[in-house]
Amino acid sequence: MSAKNPMAISYSNAGDQHSVILNSLRARAEAAIAGNDDKIGWFEWSAPDVEIGDTPEFWDAVRYSNPSLGYTVHPDNLRAILNDDESTIKTEVLCRWVNVQNPAINPSAWEAIADKKIKLDVEATTWMAIDLSPDRRSGCLVAAQQIENSDKFKVVLLETYSNPVNIDDKQMANSVADWVKKFHTETVAYSRQTAGAVATRLIPGGISVTPIDGALYGQSCDEMLSAVISGRLVHNDNPEMNKQVLSAVKLPFKDGGWYLGRKVSNATICAAVAMAMVSHFATRPESEADIVFG
Repeated sequence: MSAKNPMAISYSNAGDQHSVILNSLRARAEAAIAGNDDKIGWFEWSAPDVEIGDTPEFWDAVRYSNPSLGYTVHPDNLRAILNDDESTIKTEVLCRWVNVQNPAINPSAWEAIADKKIKLDVEATTWMAIDLSPDRRSGCLVAAQQIENSDKFKVVLLETYSNPVNIDDKQMANSVADWVKKFHTETVAYSRQTAGAVATRLIPGGISVTPIDGALYGQSCDEMLSAVISGRLVHNDNPEMNKQVLSAVKLPFKDGGWYLGRKVSNATICAAVAMAMVSHFATRPESEADIVFG
């Protein structure tokens, strides 16, 4: 501010939805390009959307974001990180924005299991799950059902809840109860840490509720991720569901396991957490074998 003609120069790779300063500068630049009076210069080298891999198409795209490729940057240096997380490759090499760095679920894998045609069957066995954000301002209800004659199951975001101050647990419980009555619902899963107050209000109405916390929650997250990677989980490409799932970040357990971290995700991921909970029921073996000794 004290200089006669000051100038600040910043350098960065691409960011994610939580890159507040970087995203604000980019928004200013876009506004200036559109005609807004702002003395800002924005120089961006970003690659077009391309499938990541050691292919001619990928390397053609890389040249957009790395104009010095073959001069000061050797291709082998970039080839060495192709096994890194997809979000890292996109931001660091392709200079493309992502929802979140190191997401729990790979965006490409999530996109591959989308099917806008799927719908829930009112006669089929249904598992539901509710979850609230740590600040209790957001919540959601997710349902899952087995797909007939298949080892796959479908997951649908039924409803989202929001309140600028605090979710009304009674109001949310009434809404969940209405959804439960529409389907052949086996149980409603929840976390004691976030949705205990809502679940408690469901019990007097004869609704079965199942707490999923601790090690069981970690197991549910692992079952969900396995189902996503294998393609056994199918979703209906709901924009809000997509946003929350792709914002979810992993947190490690001390024993080597992991779980979806609500606070470290820096975004509402209630839908992702609830999806993990219903996955626990949807991935159970259809029948159990009795082992007899004698």
